[in-house]
Amino acid sequence: MKRYLRGVLAAAVLLGAGAAVSEPKQDAINLRIAREQYNLRMTPDSVTGQDFQVSRLKNGLRGRTWTGVVDVTFKNGTVKGALAGAVVNLDVRREGDTLVAEGGFGGRPANVKMTPDEVTVYVRDCTYRLKAREPGRSYAGKRSCDTSLVPESELWLPDEFLAASPEEKATLLLLAL
Repeated sequence: MKRYLRGVLAAAVLLGAGAAVSEPKQDAINLRIAREQYNLRMTPDSVTGQDFQVSRLKNGLRGRTWTGVVDVTFKNGTVKGALAGAVVNLDVRREGDTLVAEGGFGGRPANVKMTPDEVTVYVRDCTYRLKAREPGRSYAGKRSCDTSLVPESELWLPDEFLAASPEEKATLLLLAL
């Protein structure tokens, strides 16, 4: 009987821990991509996570990510600078409730289109097509570079992200994905 109770207790602890891990962090950009989970904690001064340490400046971002060193400036609907030694040159605009960013990011073509109902991002030869689960906050969907066996990618956005400028939103999405 004791063994049975210990087994039930162990299973309950493991299930409880699993539920805690899957709950989105309220102060972080939460990503689930290709069976991996990333949490990028976002404060007024920085965005940090595993292999991601970026300072939020008055008009830009500077730091280090898994793709390399990033140093970009936001000015009048543009993002200019460098990522891993390659050019960043994005044009960012609002069309109603839609955020649109187009141009080069780290020397490669990149696009972002974000509405309350959908996020579409093309970066590093991969297109993310994410539909809203909770409009403006949580998105999920497939990406073009995955096989059919890979689960959907998921994205959850904190209040700090939602309050950011359009230029910063586009840049952070391209860096995170």
